[in-house]
Amino acid sequence: MDVLVSGASMAGLSAAYWFAQLGHRVLVVERAGGLRPGGAPIDVRGKALGTAQRMGILAAIQAQKVSVVEPGRVLDGTGQQVATLDLRWFANETDEDVEITRDRLNRILLDAVPEDVEFRFKVSIASLADGPHGVDVAFSDGNHGRYDLVVGADGLHSNVRRLAFGPEKDYVRHFGHYVALVDLPPDRDWERAMLNVPGLMIAVRDAGDGPQAMMVAASAPIDYDWRDLDAQRHLIARFTAAVDAWQVPALRAAFVDPSAQGFYFDSVSQTHMPSWTQGNVAVIGDAGHCAALLSGMGTTLAMVSAELLATIWTAHGGDMTAASPAYHAQLRPYVQQCQAFAHHGAPIMVPPTQEALDQRNAEFRAYAARAATAAA
Repeated sequence: MDVLVSGASMAGLSAAYWFAQLGHRVLVVERAGGLRPGGAPIDVRGKALGTAQRMGILAAIQAQKVSVVEPGRVLDGTGQQVATLDLRWFANETDEDVEITRDRLNRILLDAVPEDVEFRFKVSIASLADGPHGVDVAFSDGNHGRYDLVVGADGLHSNVRRLAFGPEKDYVRHFGHYVALVDLPPDRDWERAMLNVPGLMIAVRDAGDGPQAMMVAASAPIDYDWRDLDAQRHLIARFTAAVDAWQVPALRAAFVDPSAQGFYFDSVSQTHMPSWTQGNVAVIGDAGHCAALLSGMGTTLAMVSAELLATIWTAHGGDMTAASPAYHAQLRPYVQQCQAFAHHGAPIMVPPTQEALDQRNAEFRAYAARAATAAA
């Protein structure tokens, strides 16, 4: 059967692998000119470790994992150290969970995709018409095709979800924060640390591919065009304007530099849908069940949902009406579990008040003391 996948990141590449491995003809379309570089390091956890093992890529992921060498400094709004943070203390589902950079995982997934999968970059879906004999698709480059299944793996602002299920506002829920990332110029020695003031976190980290800055700011929803990069840079400058300690002025300059590489800005949001299938169209990954950056489970859900959808749909002979109940029954509890993690991550990374921040820092110091005692 013919399967169209929209999106060439973790969810889309995983879907391409599984549908091709199960004997289907697969086309992947991606509106960017290639695999999109940059992004925060991500995690392969829990059930996704089994998925990676069955894909034959777990060893490659483990070989390219991010190694945490020592706890990072935690700073207050004046730049003074108040605690330390060891990322190994938090959020792992199992002791085998792996952190890896987004670029490395994307390359590993792409290398695993069978050679007969077709990729078309700088192409997106213009329209979908679902019917009893498949989905008629018009593409942005003027081409047309008919597919037995269309898989939307095209992120939080999914084009496929909009076309097949309805407007974004019906499914995407703002989680109370905005996040920004940018690659930092390598011409200076950036200090690795995390600075917090109530409702704001600014951090520098080097996961092995060069220094990167991250900002997470608490905010109610803001009305702006998510495609407007200048508007995004203005918002970052506004969020960070009250802090001038540590490296923040230089970090702010990097975020607002139009020539900066690896720039990313978006709301921290979750996708909640009553059904991830509509006729012969399905959405996976952030398009269907985004768990939010603060959960640490987005990549895991992307990989797990891709395998599950391909396996169950194939087992039901490509009949989505028959496959959908089993797919939802197996995936829904895990999605709910993963989305719940974000409620724990937010107060750890971005405490909303000074009282909450002081309590969080005290907990960090207690963790460090226990770790030192255990190591003695």
